[in-house]
Amino acid sequence: MSMAEWYFIWVDGPRGPEPQKWSSDALWGQLARQDVIVRFPLTEREAALSIDQLARLHPIPQ
Repeated sequence: MSMAEWYFIWVDGPRGPEPQKWSSDALWGQLARQDVIVRFPLTEREAALSIDQLARLHPIPQ
């Protein structure tokens, strides 16, 4: 069985854009969500980083 792939996601939250980290396992039901602003596929090394670190690495597009 292959390892899950990870994605760093910016979603449109009630107080503005919110960063989230999703695995490909959890992504299945999420793809049709209307609140996703942008999705970044993560490398294995990036997947180990915290949400704060990922937010600095992949800022929301202006």
